[in-house]
Amino acid sequence: MADRAFNLAKNKSNDRILVLEKIEGEKTLSSKGIVDNSLFNGENKLHAIIDTQTMLWHLKYENGIIPPSFKQQFTSWTKLMNFVTEYYRRRNIRIAKVID
Repeated sequence: MADRAFNLAKNKSNDRILVLEKIEGEKTLSSKGIVDNSLFNGENKLHAIIDTQTMLWHLKYENGIIPPSFKQQFTSWTKLMNFVTEYYRRRNIRIAKVID
């Protein structure tokens, strides 16, 4: 089943950019009270990258260090997206789009 899911997405990039946006009318939060605004204005980007040898997904910022909870690997694109979506939802942020 996992092979089938990857095959369906084989035309997609191994490095996908998750575009984030603030939820309108809400204040963004982090464990320290703020979220890096460069994630919203394009100065910094969140990448989801698959290792083609292990077939595991991981997250990376173009600039800076990812949050400790992002320092893990995911066995599928769906699991990564579910984790990231929930992580940012709790911080009043949503994934606006994914760039392949």
